[in-house]
Amino acid sequence: MAEGEGGPLRRVRGRTLTLVLHDWELSADAYRARLLLGLLGLDYAKVPVDVIPGGETESPAFRKISPSGTLPVLVDGDVVLSEIAAILVHLAETRDVACTWLPCDRARRAACLQWLAFALGPLRASDAARDTAMFEHGGPWREPEVMAHRALRVLEGRLIRQALQGEPFLVEGGPTLADVAAFPAVALAVDWGETLTAFPKARLWTRTVRALPGFVTTPGVPEFL
Repeated sequence: MAEGEGGPLRRVRGRTLTLVLHDWELSADAYRARLLLGLLGLDYAKVPVDVIPGGETESPAFRKISPSGTLPVLVDGDVVLSEIAAILVHLAETRDVACTWLPCDRARRAACLQWLAFALGPLRASDAARDTAMFEHGGPWREPEVMAHRALRVLEGRLIRQALQGEPFLVEGGPTLADVAAFPAVALAVDWGETLTAFPKARLWTRTVRALPGFVTTPGVPEFL
């Protein structure tokens, strides 16, 4: 971590790590970041944030690195990012020389960004439904379960169309940031009572994502997926 607002560089087992993730284990967005870091095979230092009951995200010190109080926060040298879309794109652009997760091909990149926007837009209703069920606070969403089911139907339709073309992921040609961003919303839906029985393609897709090299799980991702 850079000197200044982000704090000092972290040393783990005698090595200096430039990537530092301010993390809360129960945050779906933090899991998105950890998942991509795992898939990229990157070493990083983790700084736990006491959200509940500590309320650390409201502290002046935390607001210096995350003005809106959002998690996670990624510190990469002098770069400090506190919005998950920026974090995912930054990691892909700076650490993925093969252009796997954010394709270099224009058509695939456009499709990736479209489904990334969906995963971090309408599909986040599943995150809100989970937050409501677990913490009694779903943010600005109204009727998040209704909106989540609507988004899951859109996702299921996309995966059905992809399967007809022999494609197991959201974008042709392999996994992308879109899959990384969508996975927590789908896999953690069980926390608000959605077992995905009505969404068989989505359920199969979660298993495909889980089989990727470097995949990391998190509390709440059921073994039956």
